[in-house]
Amino acid sequence: MSITKTLFRVGPPTAVAGLLLLAGCASEPPRDLLAQAELAIQNAERAGTSQYEPGLLSNARAKLNRANKKVDEDENDEARRMAEEAIADANLANAKAEAAKETNQADEMKKAIEALKQESSRESEER
Repeated sequence: MSITKTLFRVGPPTAVAGLLLLAGCASEPPRDLLAQAELAIQNAERAGTSQYEPGLLSNARAKLNRANKKVDEDENDEARRMAEEAIADANLANAKAEAAKETNQADEMKKAIEALKQESSRESEER
C-alpha cells in the first residue's frame, strides 16, 4: 500500500500527527559529545600537547568549532561526526605527545648513563 493511500485511510489529523512525530524524531544536538571533545582538548592542552603536536591539537579545536557551527545550523549528524573526530584528534595528539615526552626522557637517561660511564672510566684510569 502506498504512503498516499495510507495517509488518506488513517485520516488527515492522524497523518499530520504522524508527520509531526517524525519531524520530532530528528537527531538531537550532540551536546554530550561536544562537551567530551572540549574536555579531551583541554586535557591535551594541559598535558603539553601544544609543544609536541600543535597541528593535531589545532585540528581538534577546528573540528570542535565546526561541530558547534553545525549544531547552530541544525545539522546534528554532521556535528556529531565532527565532535567524534575532534575527540579522536585530541586523544591522538595526547598519545603522540606522551610518546615524545617518554622518548625525550629515555634520551636524557641514555646521556646520563653515558656520562656516568665516562666518569667511571676516568676514575679507573687515574688509579
